[in-house]
Amino acid sequence: MPGTPEQVWQAIATGPGQAAWLFPADLEPEVGGSMIIHREPFGPDGAATVTRYEPPHAFGYDEPNQGPPSPMATEILVEARSGGSCVVRVICGFADAGEEWEDLVQGVLEGWRMSLVVLAEYLRSFAGRPGRSIDVITMIDPAPADRTTPAADLFRRLGLDPDDVAPGSPFRTAPGAPELTGVVVRAEPGYLLLRSESPGSGLWALSCFPMGMDQPISINLMGRVYDWPDDQSAELPTAWRTWLQRQAEELAASESILEEK
Repeated sequence: MPGTPEQVWQAIATGPGQAAWLFPADLEPEVGGSMIIHREPFGPDGAATVTRYEPPHAFGYDEPNQGPPSPMATEILVEARSGGSCVVRVICGFADAGEEWEDLVQGVLEGWRMSLVVLAEYLRSFAGRPGRSIDVITMIDPAPADRTTPAADLFRRLGLDPDDVAPGSPFRTAPGAPELTGVVVRAEPGYLLLRSESPGSGLWALSCFPMGMDQPISINLMGRVYDWPDDQSAELPTAWRTWLQRQAEELAASESILEEK
């Protein structure tokens, strides 16, 4: 990660810092303090307890579950390196779980892997700046089990061809999509991270995930904007939701046609 341990700590262990790249959170900065993680619309709010608070190097919390396994334990460790950079490690899992929960753990870790990509870009481009959340989820139903096919089609509809796009390349969203221009940060099957420069600065993570065997595929947009006028940013969730719902319906219809053939 770019930045000093203090800069990284502000981003991972404070409420405003987390809101700028992950989820808004209310937390008491001490061991035993309460923590509320606001994950809507991707999931319900999570109540947690701070288990480790050692600025600027170690932050941990436990989230209880309604049933076994319990709790979900997370620790984030920060180690300074030369050149003003840090290594950030996330340790996440269940203290009392067995192999039957491996799929759940792997899903959580996949989410953390993508989130850390966003954190790195936030620290590189917007460190210390507050962010406003633009979060949308919609479903492709029915959809194939392979998320990469509808994801690639979705990215093309957005104006980015997965076969041509590469990190560092400029982009402009297609006509009809919410207007953005900027730079591609990360592009891989099922996941796209963009940094917008116009009409405002922001980070936009777009991903597709299967919800389970024979279940819909979710389209997830996590946007964080940093200097948009309030009146413009207030319109963004509706604009993205409308566009993504239309794409999901068209993608589901095209998949149904393919299955019938």
